[in-house]
Amino acid sequence: MIDELRHASVDAVPALMSFFDADHICRFANEHHRQWYGRAPEDLVGLHMREFVGPEAYVARARWLDLVAAGETVAFENTVPHRDGTRREASVRYVPRMGSEGFEGFFVLVVDLAPQLHRYHRIFEATVVAFWEIDLSDMHASFVDAVGTQDPITWLRAHPEFSRDALDRCTVLDLNSRAEHMFGVTREKALATPFGHWCPPACEQHMLDNLVAYLSGKDGFEGETLMRRADGSLLPVHISTAFPRQALTRPAGTFAIMDISERVAREEALAQAHAELAHAARVATLGELTASIAHEVNQPLAAIVTNGNAAQRWLRRPIPDLGEAGEAIERMIAEGTRAAQIISRTRQLATKSASERATIACGPMVAEAVAIVERQISGLGARLRIDLAEGLPLIHVDRIQLQQVIINLLVNAAQAMAGHGSALRIIDVRAWHEDGRVVIEVSDTGPGFSDEQASQLFNAFYTTKATGMGIGLSVSRTIIEAHEGTITADSLPGGGARFRISLAPSGRQSA
Repeated sequence: MIDELRHASVDAVPALMSFFDADHICRFANEHHRQWYGRAPEDLVGLHMREFVGPEAYVARARWLDLVAAGETVAFENTVPHRDGTRREASVRYVPRMGSEGFEGFFVLVVDLAPQLHRYHRIFEATVVAFWEIDLSDMHASFVDAVGTQDPITWLRAHPEFSRDALDRCTVLDLNSRAEHMFGVTREKALATPFGHWCPPACEQHMLDNLVAYLSGKDGFEGETLMRRADGSLLPVHISTAFPRQALTRPAGTFAIMDISERVAREEALAQAHAELAHAARVATLGELTASIAHEVNQPLAAIVTNGNAAQRWLRRPIPDLGEAGEAIERMIAEGTRAAQIISRTRQLATKSASERATIACGPMVAEAVAIVERQISGLGARLRIDLAEGLPLIHVDRIQLQQVIINLLVNAAQAMAGHGSALRIIDVRAWHEDGRVVIEVSDTGPGFSDEQASQLFNAFYTTKATGMGIGLSVSRTIIEAHEGTITADSLPGGGARFRISLAPSGRQSA
């Protein structure tokens, strides 16, 4: 009775269930085989597995058959021939049966994936997100050959150029109607094209980071980059990738892509407005400062000239009156001192307030400065890498002034690389604790500077930029030195510039 119930239950399952012995001969098949193959289960018993799946598919299953013979349960997706002449996608599981003398055979469970795939394609087409399905098999094979026995993540980071080769080796398997509209291409024209055709150089780093995330065991990866439309124009996009939890027969990836061009345009317009407003404010402040200094200094300068002429007259007399000349020169010195005091007072007025220092954490202060110019840096084609050590000592500084120094260094680095036409534009921002000091470093992969230029970088009005005023680095040094710190610059051996700020901690540790 129990055996009859068990047999009836197996026959009622809407999936292929069978048992093959160690020689891969079928010894049992449930009733669902009749619906799938159009043949009664008793007609299938005694047949070899290759007669079920076909000679080529049987050879392709060799690795799974070897694993199950070793006592492992294996699961994979593959195609299985159907009575209608097609091969259907199915989920396949092999479960070994081990006896006293070892491997006796294995159970097979095959589930038709067509209903799930149908639902998937309905969602695939109905969503407002663009989906690209990409064949990764050629790229995967190339990657395995190149890496060999090396650590794959270490190898990838040492060979960023692999990203372009990988993109060109991947081919488009499918895309939904939203992707057709977004990229201005028909499905027929996009299929089998290299995925790299749709990925400009700006997309290479994103795909490299994507692959590193997959190899690191993460569930997925997302980020923003640029892709190329069919007409060659660039499209700002947000790409999300969900990684499969187990290897599939054919490595494939699905990218969910959202058009963010409107948001980026608004952000760029806002950034441009901020830049224009800041520039207008600087020009207005400079104009006010210049007019104020000119007005206030005019009187002592006139007095200096008057007293200078008087001193000359006293000295040119037949008998020079040295006493009167000396008094005139003393008045000249006094007026010169007064002029200097006027300039200092006017400069303080232009800054609107005295320096306001507070004890703050270094890491968040640097991160906030980076966030302020991140969009501007990206617009200049550069990429930021941040490495802020944890547990840094607190520092007692004017946060706004110190952030202005960091922002100036970041923008200078991005502009230097953009003007140089560097292929790899990376700005590294680091902070750490060394020899009782807090060190903040900004380095880039740009052209760097010569020894002659290095000796003049912090001089006022010295600049290596055609449109520069030569004020930024001079003011930066003034700010850092006012904080009892140092700022240095040197050119890196492999190309690029490095600026290092050293500050004394406040004496208290970060929380």
